[in-house]
Amino acid sequence: MAKTKNRSKSNKNNKGVPRNAISSSSSNSAAHTQRRTSSSPAAPAPPPTSRCRFSIKLTFLFLLLAFAISTLIAFFIGWIARLVLLSHLGLTPYDYTTNNNDAHAMAMVALPTSGGMSKKKLDETEEPTFTMSGKKSTQLPSPIVIAGKDVPFTTYASKTFQMAGVATSNTLHIDRSAAMLLMAKSGKEFDGGPDFTTDGNEGESASGERSKGKADTDGWVPCNEKSCSRGKEKNNDDDNPPANNDYSSHNDDSDNLHLPAGQHLLVDIKDVDSNFLNSEELLATAMIELIEESKLTLLSYHCHSLVPIGVSCAGVLLESHVAFHTWPMEGVMTMDLFTCGGGLLIPTLPSIERLFGVPSTPGEGEDPEDVVQPTMLWSHKLRGFREGFAPGYVRSKNPLDGSLGRYLLGKLDFDMKRPLLSTKTAIQSVNIYEVMEPKSRDYHSYHKSLLTGEDDSSYEATYPESFGPNKILFLDDIIQSTSYGDAAYHESIVHPAMITHTNPQRVAIIGGGEGATLREVLKHKSVKEVVILEIDEELVKICAEYMPEWSDCGDIEGSDASKSCFDDSRARVVYVDAFKWFIDTFGKEEERTEDKFDVVIMDSLDPKTSVEIAGGLYNDSSFVDSLSNGLSADGVFVVQLGKSKMSTDPPDEIGRFKDTALMIDALGKSGFESIHTYDEGHSHFYMPWSYLVSFKEYKTRANWHRTTPQLQIELQQRLHKTKSGKPALKYFDAATMARNQIPPKSAETLYCRKEEYPYECDELIGFDPEDDNHPASEYLRVGKSGVSEFAGRGLFATQDLPEDSFLELEGSGKSFHLPPLTMSVVGTLHEWADEDENHDRLPFVEKALSGLYAYIHGYGHGSVLLGEVHYSVESDIMLFMNHGCNGTYNYGYIGDEDREVKFTEVNVDLNNLEEITGNLINIVRVPYSPVFDRNWRHALNSGDYTLRDVKEGEEVLTDYLSFVGNIDDFKEDVMSLRRQCAGEGVGDVTEYESASS
Repeated sequence: MAKTKNRSKSNKNNKGVPRNAISSSSSNSAAHTQRRTSSSPAAPAPPPTSRCRFSIKLTFLFLLLAFAISTLIAFFIGWIARLVLLSHLGLTPYDYTTNNNDAHAMAMVALPTSGGMSKKKLDETEEPTFTMSGKKSTQLPSPIVIAGKDVPFTTYASKTFQMAGVATSNTLHIDRSAAMLLMAKSGKEFDGGPDFTTDGNEGESASGERSKGKADTDGWVPCNEKSCSRGKEKNNDDDNPPANNDYSSHNDDSDNLHLPAGQHLLVDIKDVDSNFLNSEELLATAMIELIEESKLTLLSYHCHSLVPIGVSCAGVLLESHVAFHTWPMEGVMTMDLFTCGGGLLIPTLPSIERLFGVPSTPGEGEDPEDVVQPTMLWSHKLRGFREGFAPGYVRSKNPLDGSLGRYLLGKLDFDMKRPLLSTKTAIQSVNIYEVMEPKSRDYHSYHKSLLTGEDDSSYEATYPESFGPNKILFLDDIIQSTSYGDAAYHESIVHPAMITHTNPQRVAIIGGGEGATLREVLKHKSVKEVVILEIDEELVKICAEYMPEWSDCGDIEGSDASKSCFDDSRARVVYVDAFKWFIDTFGKEEERTEDKFDVVIMDSLDPKTSVEIAGGLYNDSSFVDSLSNGLSADGVFVVQLGKSKMSTDPPDEIGRFKDTALMIDALGKSGFESIHTYDEGHSHFYMPWSYLVSFKEYKTRANWHRTTPQLQIELQQRLHKTKSGKPALKYFDAATMARNQIPPKSAETLYCRKEEYPYECDELIGFDPEDDNHPASEYLRVGKSGVSEFAGRGLFATQDLPEDSFLELEGSGKSFHLPPLTMSVVGTLHEWADEDENHDRLPFVEKALSGLYAYIHGYGHGSVLLGEVHYSVESDIMLFMNHGCNGTYNYGYIGDEDREVKFTEVNVDLNNLEEITGNLINIVRVPYSPVFDRNWRHALNSGDYTLRDVKEGEEVLTDYLSFVGNIDDFKEDVMSLRRQCAGEGVGDVTEYESASS
């Protein structure tokens, strides 16, 4: 029974298995038994049996089907899980589409044939694409050809990589059908010709009318056929093909797409609607509209929707390319547009802002006014190479290839960069921008400053003028003025010259069309007439419309203008070439038709730029001579020089400031006796700005070098007050003027690099460390002078002093200085106190002034370095050094023969004093020397050496005739020295001490 039961069980386990699939194997059974035995050594061996073990064999087809079914089940489980996960995250699962061709797309290739060129269609059928759910996919719009534009046929190749994280992939090609039909009907095509933002009509903007350039309220110049055109429409004319690389009349990228140069526009936009940024169809539509409005040609484009969110698109243009990427969750997109054509890209910015700057939809219960509006940052750069590849191209004439392009358009970090106007007058290009640089002010503070409600008490709202955008004016690409640097620039070019002149009544302004220079001149009470010589009448109108605050004189008490300074009765505008006007008016004295000016301010020409007029203007002396003739005897001329010099620059004569060097040389030759430069660094010109002021009379230097208190008094007395009670000046004051008296170090450095090396660069800049210095405490003593019986005290050597040695350098910087005005006051008071009636009434005043007068003239030494006589008096024992009679002095200045004093008090010809003193004074009267201007104190109190070996006990003597002060007093000084050397007279100090005792 047991065997029967086991057999039945075995048959039951093998039920349904084909008999041919079951076999016995004694060897397999034995091996199986052995494995079981080895794994359980303690188990007893099974009883022997006569029946066989069974095994199963599966066919290859069975295994293949099982694998396929399990893989399919796993795929559907994963796909369902993905849908559940995306739905849980609130994201929309996108259809997966690969669309390389649509119903309108075709690619054309030109193949050579015996008859010329034939066009072959590569594809013209549509392969409809479907999503994984089986639904037909949404078709993206196709690029189109602008009617009338000639687009060459191209070949196309692409490769799409299936990548994880990509939801859809679409490639669209250009649709020629509509454009080719219109072209066939009209018989017109595009030649791709160049366009700037304006046409050639004088006084009209790009749109054909004068406007503020605001498309809506954002200040953008609207994109139109003139500003955005990549060519001009023309009739087909095989006999007159367009000339390639024709740069004779313009300096843009021309109509030639083969020039190795282009324009690159980078755009970043934030706070954009997230749904828009995640819609491949909406973004593609916006891109095609942008290309169409910009008059560009989109050959094809490729877009990807990304997982979990975002879109990337790249389009191939006939002119180059366009591409963008989006971050919907952050509301950000970035775009770059590159073209090689001649049309400008900047006018496309309003289209980009309108098409892609889509604001977010207000949420439920949200006030639409609280929705943050999109912010667009952009940068425009010129790329590639133009000079050397484009015949006739002049970089300085391209308004995008200079400071406008480098310092403004090319920067991406401005929070605001909004063009108010971009146009051309008959004379020059004009660009006005509003910018906000995050380094100085931010957008958040600007918006707070706009809140003027009663409840807003923020600092920004209280002082909104400090947080608004900066308005910048460019003329021919050169920065001219900024709203935040307006006061600093215009006050710096006007008031130093005006305050230096004693009584400026008649003033000429060359240029200054924005009116700010005129505004500053009219603040002076002494001014009776201002003549503005401006060549560009249209510029004056533009500035009055877009920059009215520059020419606002409504707050000046002395002005009768209600608003514009040009309406002041003292102002007269002459629209003329100022240089020609000066030559015609003042070229010949006998033909002069105007009264002379006290001050001439040139606020137009930048001598350092590569402008043709600059070199010719100063090489030809006609203008500078007429300028000198047009100024009064004590006239002052001031001009802006542009960017300040750097210490690393080459000398002016061979570097970028060579025209400045020509101008300085021309001014000196035409009779200007004193020329100075100064810098100002607050004009918002991206680097310090330089100015040059020239005086017809050397003595005007005395006014230039007034002390700070004197300057403050002058400003208070000369300037009109304001109606509002605000300060008349925002930037300039007496302390600023005192700083202007010292030229920058870079001017001195470049001056000393001249080919003809200036002697003062060695003598006046510091000390030679190799020269010996002998302190007075060790080498000098005071004793009775041996010059004469009445010579008074003298200075003697206590040790041997070698030749070429300094004496008491420690005390050379401790002398005190009496400037020209102080000396004038002392002299006037001394004369007043010396009068009989005043002497009797106030004897102590005369006595005190006499002592001071004797001390200054007896121990000090005079100079005319500052224009008029001024004195320096040493504060140590060096002041006791006496005069060496008849050339016996052993201490003094070591110079070349041209600057040596070749006479003594004995042999000087008193009948020829004017020539003698003139030559002596001219040693230091160099018209232009930044070295003297920076080191005049050092020049007064140091620089002398022992002229030979001085023995112990020998008196140290110098030459008093080298201290030439007032020419009018020179004869009296010579006679006094003769009497003292002959023992027949005494000096001022001895005379005073004798009288006092």
